[in-house]
Amino acid sequence: MTDKREKIRFWINGEALFTELGTTVSSLLKKSHGVEMPCGGRHACGKCMVYAEGGFAAPSETEQKLLGAERLAQGIRLACFLEAVPDGKINALQQEADGDETICVSTPSAPSVARAASMSPAPPPERASAAQPSEHTSAAPSAEAAPGARIYRYLGAAVDIGTTTIAAVLYREGRAVGTMGAWNPQSVFGADVISRIEASLEGKADKLAAVVREAVSCLLTELAEHAGESAEAIETVIITGNTSMLYFLTQKDPRCLSRAPFEADELFGWWTTGEALDLSCRKADVYLPRCMSAFVGADITTAILGSGLTETDRIPGADGSRKEAAAAIDTNVSCGEMDGVSAARSGRSRLMVDVGTNGEIVLFHKERLICCATAAGPAFEGAGLSCGMRGVAGAIDHVNWENGSWKVHVIGDREASTAKGICGSGVIDGVAGLLESGLLEDTGYLEEDVCFAGNVGLTAEDIREVQLAKGAIRAGMETLLAEEKIDAAGLEGLYVAGGFGSYMSAKSAERIGLFPKIDLSRIKICGNAALAGAVRILHDRRMEKEATALAERAKTINLGSSAKFQEFYMEYMMFDE
Repeated sequence: MTDKREKIRFWINGEALFTELGTTVSSLLKKSHGVEMPCGGRHACGKCMVYAEGGFAAPSETEQKLLGAERLAQGIRLACFLEAVPDGKINALQQEADGDETICVSTPSAPSVARAASMSPAPPPERASAAQPSEHTSAAPSAEAAPGARIYRYLGAAVDIGTTTIAAVLYREGRAVGTMGAWNPQSVFGADVISRIEASLEGKADKLAAVVREAVSCLLTELAEHAGESAEAIETVIITGNTSMLYFLTQKDPRCLSRAPFEADELFGWWTTGEALDLSCRKADVYLPRCMSAFVGADITTAILGSGLTETDRIPGADGSRKEAAAAIDTNVSCGEMDGVSAARSGRSRLMVDVGTNGEIVLFHKERLICCATAAGPAFEGAGLSCGMRGVAGAIDHVNWENGSWKVHVIGDREASTAKGICGSGVIDGVAGLLESGLLEDTGYLEEDVCFAGNVGLTAEDIREVQLAKGAIRAGMETLLAEEKIDAAGLEGLYVAGGFGSYMSAKSAERIGLFPKIDLSRIKICGNAALAGAVRILHDRRMEKEATALAERAKTINLGSSAKFQEFYMEYMMFDE
C-alpha cells in the first residue's frame, strides 16, 4: 500500500508538481495558482469545477448531487472533493464554456497561448489595401475620414479588461452587433492587482499575459462568429483597463507598480497590433488609451468620456456619441446629461466612482480633475464571497426585507428556490436589508449566517469583505472631497460607473454607507462607462486626443500616504447611518 506521505506527481494545466498522496486538489490550486474556493471548501456551492483525468476516487453522493450526471459524464469534478492521485490530471484556468458560474473550469483541450513579441509605442501599421494612417489616430485612410468619423471601415471592437471581469462589444459599420462578458481568468493568480503583480514578479508574467490574451481573443472570436464574421476581419480594437491590466496584457515589467514611489514607467496612449498581442484579430490595429497614473488607469480615462463627466452640454445622439455608446452596451444613458448644465459654469462639482475590485474615483471641480484609486477587493463584483457570482442567469440581483421575510429577484425571472448565488447588486441589497431587519449590527456583527433563498445568502465573513470594500471606496471619495474642501451635499452629480452599477439600488448603497448622504436624484448610474468611452474613441477619431488630454491634466492623490484616507477608512468601516 502506498504511504500517504509519499510524494507523487500531479498535473495542473499540463504542468507537473509534486505533492503528498491525498492532498486535496482545492489546496493545490490555492497554493499553485492562488485559487480560493467560493464557499471556502465546505462542499456547499458546486462552483469549483475542474476537468479531471486519472485514478480519482468515485464521486460521493454529495458531489453527484452538486454536479449532476451530465457533467460527471464529461469528466467534470469538484476540486474540493478530489484528492491527488499519482499522475492525476486537472485542467483549471478558464471559465466554463456555457457561461455557468464557476471559478476555474476550462476545456480539456484549451489551446496554449505563446508569448507575444515585445511591443513598443507605434502607429498602426500600413495595410495592403489602405494608405498609412496619420497621427496615430486611425486605421482607415485619412483622406477619406472626416474629423468626427469612426476609425474603422467595416468591423471594429472595444474591450474593457477589468480586474474581475472582461467586457467586449463588436460594431459593424457603426452599429453594435453583439456584446459579451466573462470572468478575467487572471483571478486564479489573485483577486486583486497587488497579488497579480507579485505573481508576475515571481515568474508568472507569461501566464498572466497568456490567459488574458486568450480570454480577449475568445470574446472577439465568439462575437465575430455570432455576427457571421471572422475575428481576422476586425480592423480596429480599442482596449481599455487599469494600468496593471495593460501592463499584464503587454507583458511589461510591473516592478515600478509594486514599490514606492509607485510611478508607472509606461502610461500607454499608443497603437500596436493584434498580432503583437497574439490576439485572434491578428490583422487589427489596437489602441491602448492613456492611463493617468500607476493605479488610475485608462479605464477611468475612457469612463470620463463614456459618462460625460467633464462635458458642458448634451451631446447629440449621433453615430458614435456617448449616448449611442451607452445604449449599445446596456447602460443608463441619462448619466452626464444634467440638463445641459456645465459643472464648471455652475460652480458645482461632479464625483465619479468606478465600483470594482480596483475602486477608482475622480472629482471634477472648477475645471480640475483629481483622482485616486483604492484596493476595494472583488466583493462588489460577486467574487470572493461564499455564494458570490457574476450577474448572470440564476444570480440573486435584488433582495428586500418585507414584513419579516426576504423577497428576492433572480436574474432570468427564475424561482427563488433555484438561485445559484448572489451578485454585487444583490449583496448591497442584502446588507441593507440585514441592517433594516436588525440582524446585522452597525459594527458589522452578524450573529449567524443568513439565507435569502435556498442555500444562498451571506456569512459573517462575507459581511467583513463588504465592510472592507465599502470602507475603502467611501474613504477614497471623502479624501478627494476633503482635498478640495467640498461638502458632498453640494455635488451636482455622483456618477456611478462599473458593470454591476447598472442594477444597483442607490438607496441600498447609501444605507450601507457606500455613498455619502446626497439627494438620490443626483446619483447617475453609468454602467460600464469605461467600455462606453472606448466605444466613443472607436467611433470618433477626435476622442483619442481628448482621452490623452484628460489623462494628462488629471492630478493623482496617493492614498497610501494620506493620513486623511486612513482616518476616513476607519470611520466608514462601520454601517451606521
